Amino acid sequence: MSRSLPVVNAMEPIVIDLFEERYLKERTLECDCEKCQLDILLLTLNQLPPRYTSSQAGEAYIKALYLNPQLQSDILKVLTQAVDVIKDRPSHP
Repeated sequence: MSRSLPVVNAMEPIVIDLFEERYLKERTLECDCEKCQLDILLLTLNQLPPRYTSSQAGEAYIKALYLNPQLQSDILKVLTQAVDVIKDRPSHP
């Protein structure tokens, strides 16, 4: 099978947008270095089910689903847990 079709986890931009809105804009992270930010995003994405698509239409559909306040709340809960884990155990001195 050819890998010419792009495969995208549509959860990535959803999580990144929520992270930026809730933590980066409000400057509420204890450490906002790039390593901690990336660790938070990766930990969050590893805890959430991926939503793969290969088209912009599919990505838009998935993003529309996550406009639901309950689903956003679910993501925010996982994101907040990841922030707490990285705050308590950063991967740098």
